Amino acid sequence: MKQFLSTLFDTVAQRLQGENRHDDDPYRLARVRKAMLALVGEEGGWEAEQLRHRLLVAESARALWFMRPDLLQWLCRGLEERAAMDRVMKLQPLFEGLVEPALLGAAAGRRERRRPQHGA
Repeated sequence: MKQFLSTLFDTVAQRLQGENRHDDDPYRLARVRKAMLALVGEEGGWEAEQLRHRLLVAESARALWFMRPDLLQWLCRGLEERAAMDRVMKLQPLFEGLVEPALLGAAAGRRERRRPQHGA
């Protein structure tokens, strides 16, 4: 019952916070969602069902982006951590243009670290 209420709370909180971006391309969003759901697979069990539900009700690319750690945790149950991380990282190109570049990291335009200037 506690897990059900947690899932219900997540769904309601997402809708109340107005996380959805109206400029998210619905086709690209569906592509990201489909890729994430494919990683969960058809496996049964409460946790798999809860994760699939959360992925299905996420209203924005940003919401899906922040569910990647949950997906990683799920994958680590059946895979080595490195293999699970590789699968989650392969999702990153799907998010380009849907979430802020700062979230995507160095591959998508993170500022280069400034080198110390000597004599200035």
